[in-house]
Amino acid sequence: FFSEKLDDAKRKYSTYDKEFYAIVRCLEHWSHYLIAREFILHSDHEVLKYIQGQHKLNSRHAKWVEYLQSFHFIIKHKSGKLNTGADALSRRHLLLFQLDSCVLGFEHLKSLYATDEDFVELHSICQRHPKGDFLLQDGYLFKGTRLCIPRSGTRELLVREVHGGSLAGHFGESKTLTILREHYYWPGMEKDVQDVLRRCATCQMAKSHLLPQGLYTALPVPTQPWVDVSMDFILGLPRTQ
Repeated sequence: FFSEKLDDAKRKYSTYDKEFYAIVRCLEHWSHYLIAREFILHSDHEVLKYIQGQHKLNSRHAKWVEYLQSFHFIIKHKSGKLNTGADALSRRHLLLFQLDSCVLGFEHLKSLYATDEDFVELHSICQRHPKGDFLLQDGYLFKGTRLCIPRSGTRELLVREVHGGSLAGHFGESKTLTILREHYYWPGMEKDVQDVLRRCATCQMAKSHLLPQGLYTALPVPTQPWVDVSMDFILGLPRTQ
């Protein structure tokens, strides 16, 4: 999942330009996966199907079209009603974190708030008006931009996914908490993280108490030159004659 909040200048774009810009930014973000592949790009803005066939382009569109020509893809229209997952994500910045396919969504959480010990009172109040940082949106309870997770198996599932999912590296307690707190909220999160990490079989086998915690993970892909610089050193070679 990739999301971006528009700055003041881009908020003034026409709907067409905003949708066009969204395509460009998504391709930039996922370019390391897409650049050498043929793929289908689904958009809920039907006019964008014809962007690569236009002959009269302003400077902004010309620059974007030139970038799109680096990829091999076709655009197909898919209405928001048929693409509810992406549509929901775009309506709430940082709503969901990248999850494995075992997590189908958070729809079931809506029915849990009304009887949940941690959120029942806040849920009742927020049905009438926001309370502090808490508010209801589309049936979901948020604390600021963080999704509130009621007492359920979803809490442990999220901890396990952030800690040891396909994109994680069996991070330590501090980093796992930092990632979770960026996107989710529930009371007692720290204890839940400690419990899951304590039972993690991979961590028990792979980690030493004398070494920093964590498995090797891929570095983030830089977005432009000189953002990230790495150096390797070879030591212990014999002195040249």
